[in-house]
Amino acid sequence: MLFDLFRLSLRNIRHRGLRSWLTVIGILIGTAAVVALISIGQGLQRSIATQVERIVGYNTILVTSRGLNLGQRIRLDIEAIRAIPGVRNAIALRTETAYVEGPGGKGFLTVFGYDPAMEEFVAEMDLTLSAGRALQNPGEVLLGSRTARILGADVGSTVSIEGRKFTVVGVLQAQRAQGFAGGGMPLVDVLVISLSELRELFPGPELVQYAVVRLADQADVAAVREAIRAHLAAVGERNATLTDFEDLTRNIQSVIRGVQAFLAGIAGIALLVGGVGVMNTMYTAVLERTREIGILKAVGAKDVHVLLLFLFESGLMGLAGGALGLLIGFGVAWVATAIVSRVFQAQSAFSPVLSLALVVGALFFSFLVGAVAGLFPAYRAARLPPVEALRYE
Repeated sequence: MLFDLFRLSLRNIRHRGLRSWLTVIGILIGTAAVVALISIGQGLQRSIATQVERIVGYNTILVTSRGLNLGQRIRLDIEAIRAIPGVRNAIALRTETAYVEGPGGKGFLTVFGYDPAMEEFVAEMDLTLSAGRALQNPGEVLLGSRTARILGADVGSTVSIEGRKFTVVGVLQAQRAQGFAGGGMPLVDVLVISLSELRELFPGPELVQYAVVRLADQADVAAVREAIRAHLAAVGERNATLTDFEDLTRNIQSVIRGVQAFLAGIAGIALLVGGVGVMNTMYTAVLERTREIGILKAVGAKDVHVLLLFLFESGLMGLAGGALGLLIGFGVAWVATAIVSRVFQAQSAFSPVLSLALVVGALFFSFLVGAVAGLFPAYRAARLPPVEALRYE
């Protein structure tokens, strides 16, 4: 019986082709908008998790000022942190503003203390050279491309940093400004010397932008975090906070999910409008097919059969709109991400994600919207007395 009702529903939908398609389009638009927004949001979340994992890593703890404010420095002893049980290694990013003189210019410039371990910890710390070689010995310095122009220096030149002579052994390749990995500084504007020499030029408490702590494989993360907090308290640092991979991704993704939910809610209004269109179509169908309902009841159809017949019709139109909206929405998401990546020249483009949960959810919700929208007209049709329905003109 259910299969017969299903076939009859399909026949009735095909019989009213134009009206059915117009109704389906209403569901399609809302579903496409919701799918596009959710798939873009999921793709963005996956991309952020990948980038954070690449830059930070799962077994890594960041020590920063509160609110990840890299402009505000914190006090710590990186050697003491390296000595904590369970810590495999640790590095700290430290910069100072120094008076620098070169062959063709001078000024107050940023000096960056370089630790070779940084390249292992921070994937974005790109010290690619356009000329010369890397730091090898004390008394050597690398210049950012813009810094080299300001000082009028090149490989082999001598520059003075706070009165101490350094030999230029390399010039950094011009590159985009660094984000979190570079402490928010453009590497084209810096001078790079060894961290030990930076400490000699600026003795006293070590103030750093942030520290990165790499844990051993079997380390007790909670115990290491407490030991780092105890060290920070011992040196008098009250403005530091500890953040790991899970904390970063959770905070970022919670913001993305909030924005995504807000936009999806707006798009859901279009889906509800489509549901109103289904209700209007089904209500009109009940009026047009009153005599047909009377005939069905006269030959033995029960109220529940009539109810299911109209619910099948409305639900199938919702399902058709959902399926088409799913395909169109994902296509729109692909096109939108491609355009955004090209226009803004994104360094790490992301792709929208069409998960199984999104597919099933979109189809189920669109079917549900259609069925619920057709519920009142279907109920009205099921309650029609057979004699009155047969006499209806």
